[in-house]
Amino acid sequence: MRREPHVRFCERAVVKFRRATHRVITCTSATEARVALEVASRVLKELGVNINPQKTRIVHVRHGFEFLGYKIKRGGRPMRLPTSKIRTRARPGALYAFPREKSIRHFRDQIRRLTRRNAPVSTQELIKQVNPVVRGWGQHYKRAHVRKLFHQLDGWLVRRIWSHRFGKWRCCGWTTLPLRKLYGEFGLVNLVALIPSIATQRIASS
Repeated sequence: MRREPHVRFCERAVVKFRRATHRVITCTSATEARVALEVASRVLKELGVNINPQKTRIVHVRHGFEFLGYKIKRGGRPMRLPTSKIRTRARPGALYAFPREKSIRHFRDQIRRLTRRNAPVSTQELIKQVNPVVRGWGQHYKRAHVRKLFHQLDGWLVRRIWSHRFGKWRCCGWTTLPLRKLYGEFGLVNLVALIPSIATQRIASS
């Protein structure tokens, strides 16, 4: 798939996916995984496709693996802590998906380019430029384990907009551009609000 496809896919009325070129095969043991790899290599070779050895790995799920922009990993219990002191909601043995670090950095870089302080646009126009990027990235990852990350990115994005408006990072932007104005009047996309469970709660309470 092309670089950052979710941005393009979510912003077009007609979506055309390219033929899949990435596969994940789950097995119960390393031996079974090696056999599966041999079989897959043989079948694909008959179809004229060769597996890239540099991009093909056999890994244990506890170490995690990356797939289509996600980091997929098994949740583990915090070490040396009694059950009463564990605050994480991650369940031991459950699988969790997170945006990989490279994707987060790329998202931040896109926002930085749009919200540079010398960008010659108004705040309303800036938000119109930022929204497609935020919405596309958020829609792609909204079903992953992202509530804490989305909350952090929402706060960071708001400060980027304040910094563009007032020309410096440390400012009193919340007085002139409070959150209710950015999200309400100006229509800034809120990443946390894209999470299905939270979106459903907001619809039910409205």
